[in-house]
Amino acid sequence: MRKRFTRSNNEKTIKEVFEDFQFHNKLKNLAPRTISSYDKNTIHFFNFLEKQNINYCSELDKDVVNDFILYLHELNIKDVSINTYLRHVRAFLYYCMNEEYINSFKVHLIKTNEEQKAPYTEDEIKRLLSSPNFRKCGFVEWRNWLMVAYMLETGNRLNTVINLKIENIDFDNGLIILTSNKNRQINYSPLSNVMIKNIQRFIETWGLQEDDYLFPSETGEKMKTRAVQSSISKYNHSRGVTKTGIHRFRHTFAKNYISKGGNPLILQKLLHHSTLNITQKYVRLYSNDLKNGFSGI
Repeated sequence: MRKRFTRSNNEKTIKEVFEDFQFHNKLKNLAPRTISSYDKNTIHFFNFLEKQNINYCSELDKDVVNDFILYLHELNIKDVSINTYLRHVRAFLYYCMNEEYINSFKVHLIKTNEEQKAPYTEDEIKRLLSSPNFRKCGFVEWRNWLMVAYMLETGNRLNTVINLKIENIDFDNGLIILTSNKNRQINYSPLSNVMIKNIQRFIETWGLQEDDYLFPSETGEKMKTRAVQSSISKYNHSRGVTKTGIHRFRHTFAKNYISKGGNPLILQKLLHHSTLNITQKYVRLYSNDLKNGFSGI
């Protein structure tokens, strides 16, 4: 009797392939924060698949993605957040396609109404930058004041700011060397003479050393993201500014530059964007709003 061959049912589950995907990301030497973001931003997708009893990659197609989008809408999730989830799911699905687990198809983001994140006004900037009484104020107030001034002047991301060390500052040339960036490249931010003097005074007063963080916790350790957000929120409110959110300083920096007629290509370098497309988002938001620009620090 002739033997008949049948395909064995040893197909990997979607979750098993996702583990391979994350291992692949580690081999690519992606930043731990990026790898963690894939775990965080695919939770809704895996919850959806579980509810639909979808377990294997062969079941994934464009219709599943479309149903997932409708599922997110039903959860009343904001369009911007939906696109965040889709970007991470798309990266995983494209990995599945490259590994030939599924047939190729395009995953498109949904259209969103671009919301302008209101930057700080000129009056709010003046309140935030009003110098504390350096002879009487404590370490935390002084640090927060300097941190706010630094973020408004440089537009650096929070993750960059909390990783800065004294050794990263080139006092002679008025530059700060950024080694912890989203694109993992070494970049530079120019510092004004006023900022250099403020940093030097802060370092000398509180006895910071070369290998200390520029904006440390009270115990000298690197500050946690949530700790910075909470600390700056309290600082803002203490100055009579109800707006909060660390990224708002970056928006304010961008608007300040654009309002003064700055070149988008230079802004791209100052914000350390990998492509000009990201920078153009700020240009679109603020180029027609020159009257509301602030005069600077």
